[in-house]
Amino acid sequence: MTETIVVPSDFSKNASAALRYAIQLSKKLKGQLIVFHCSHMSPYALSAAATEEQMRKLIQEDEQDKLEKLRQQVKKAYQQLGIDKVPSSTKCLVEFNPMVVENTIEIAEKYNAGLIVMGTHGATGIKKFFFGSNTSIMISKSDIPVLAIPENLKYTGLDTVSFASDLENITEELKRLLPLVQPLKAKLNIVYLDYGLDINNTKRKNAEAVIKKMPYKKIELMSPKATIETSLVDQLKKFLNKNKTDLLVMFTRERSLWDRLFLGSKTEDMSTALQVPLLTFKKISASE
Repeated sequence: MTETIVVPSDFSKNASAALRYAIQLSKKLKGQLIVFHCSHMSPYALSAAATEEQMRKLIQEDEQDKLEKLRQQVKKAYQQLGIDKVPSSTKCLVEFNPMVVENTIEIAEKYNAGLIVMGTHGATGIKKFFFGSNTSIMISKSDIPVLAIPENLKYTGLDTVSFASDLENITEELKRLLPLVQPLKAKLNIVYLDYGLDINNTKRKNAEAVIKKMPYKKIELMSPKATIETSLVDQLKKFLNKNKTDLLVMFTRERSLWDRLFLGSKTEDMSTALQVPLLTFKKISASE
């Protein structure tokens, strides 16, 4: 993971919360922060332009207005954290494009970002969270890891990271996750929900051998008993209630058993249910 973080903003309260969290995280990682607003105008407003030149002028004026608004939002976020001056490592960008998610991913790729940080809304259901919001669409489309920040959450440090894993490709997943965990010097709990399907404990034994070989030693494998009668979200919630966690990590792959258990849950909104930031990576299959 690189040290550049992209934070898309729509100027909302949730975006401000995510921005403050990203500021704290970027300080820890000593990296660059790109705060980005995807600007767009209604067709009605654009129809007022008689020529293409007038339309370009309207768009440019809108971009400049939004850029100033974005700079004020960033300045306020730093001030709320007790920092009077916005550092040079923080950059504000505005681009006109109606495709919010796609444009944000393009910006993240352009700056070789290692992370996209977004705020979530806590008043919707789990299905709405994953299929009806920009955050959910970003998670499904971005190859860059996405960190979803629950509404009103305050950054209190990142001392313990919980990684919910099926252990199918643990070596590659740790290689992608540890570049984030190591600079934070955080403890990493690998949470393997044991449904009793691995009779010979092959997955667990393999994971223990992999962990032993890792240069980073603050890793622990935990295997709470699980049941298919209880949703994955509720079982993770139970684990998090018993074990201090500052960040939950999951690797997602469409149509896997793991993701069906996760995405098929009919419980309350993920951010409300777990009340911890959720970091998602695109899962790499063993054959890749």
